[in-house]
Amino acid sequence: MKVQDFAYQVAMRTIELLEQLQHYKVSPEHRKEVGRIILSEVDAIIKKSS
Repeated sequence: MKVQDFAYQVAMRTIELLEQLQHYKVSPEHRKEVGRIILSEVDAIIKKSS
């Protein structure tokens, strides 16, 4: 599994948990936007975690 795929799955799971546990509603458009942003920031996120 690529790091980008993993980061995307973590972001989508986070959104699911917010919907389930906090009763947030996230539109499909916002899901796509969050996924796109996470994918564009993967390299920076990895650098921060080092």
